[in-house]
Amino acid sequence: MMSETGKSTDVEPVSQATPKEAKTKEVRGKGVEEAKKEKVAEEKEEDKVLEEKALTVNLRRAYLSYGRKAAPKAIKIVRKAASKAFKTEDVKLSSSVNEALWRRGKAKTDRKISLRIQKLESGVVRVLAAEG
Repeated sequence: MMSETGKSTDVEPVSQATPKEAKTKEVRGKGVEEAKKEKVAEEKEEDKVLEEKALTVNLRRAYLSYGRKAAPKAIKIVRKAASKAFKTEDVKLSSSVNEALWRRGKAKTDRKISLRIQKLESGVVRVLAAEG
């Protein structure tokens, strides 16, 4: 069937979504909380925790640093403490730890922070904020 412009109207263009696009479309249809729960469940299934330690890190050196260096220095101190606890350089900070360190801005930070440090099967060390 031909339209007034001379183009065929029977055939519509077919678009094939990549797996990533299909997954985002599925997530958009669900609630935000459900999507977060699924993401956390997938993350837990990927790597099993071999060892876990609770640690309180003193951030005094970062707190007393001058200028706008407190939060970046606190991040370095937390990474160093986690790598020293499990003797590895591959350290990943969770978003909760990052938010806790940056909560008061770049120039100020907390004086200490309680952490849960996990060593995963893949050899990665994951740093999580302690509850409470």
